[in-house]
Amino acid sequence: MKEEDSFILALPKGRVYEDFIPCLQKTRFALKDDPKKSRKMLLDTEHPEVKVLIIRGWDVPTYITSGAAHLGVVGKDILMEKEEEEFVELSDLSLGKCRLSLAGRKDVLSGSSRLRIATKYPKSSTQYMNSIGIQAEVIYLNGAQEIAPILGLSDAIIDLVDTGKTLKENGLEELKVISEISTRLIANKASIKTRSKLIHEISDALTQ
Repeated sequence: MKEEDSFILALPKGRVYEDFIPCLQKTRFALKDDPKKSRKMLLDTEHPEVKVLIIRGWDVPTYITSGAAHLGVVGKDILMEKEEEEFVELSDLSLGKCRLSLAGRKDVLSGSSRLRIATKYPKSSTQYMNSIGIQAEVIYLNGAQEIAPILGLSDAIIDLVDTGKTLKENGLEELKVISEISTRLIANKASIKTRSKLIHEISDALTQ
């Protein structure tokens, strides 16, 4: 089979990948290649038609929308930022559970009508701050948001929170939960019709 005829399942690098792979390896779509020993980005599986593409999580919706990949696994936090792209959310895989939250010093919201927010989620941050009547000056940071209030770069942050330990270690508190986050299975709209058999087979195998 030619590469362009393969069915492509896009997976994100990092934590979501580590959580997801044990689920995939229990199915007939298990990886044949070991990604830790291979530099290939397109990996073979036990199914002759299915290949796994390993890319940045933020790129998964773009590959799905374009049709370069047919099925993808990605965190809901990314989908919220990429909502203008066209994909279909098929199911909640209940992996990588955490929260997208507003965090800062305890009294940061008291009497404030404008705040500087450090985040890598500008769209979600702006929407949420508007919803609580506060104008946000969004400062985009791709990582280490927790240090921004300490150094005076921002008043608060909006980021993913799991245990909250990192926030506490940096003198911050989880003030408001914006959204519960987990890993989702998404599909290309056209592929739902043209590659429906494999989409249903993979989806069923992962959600049993």
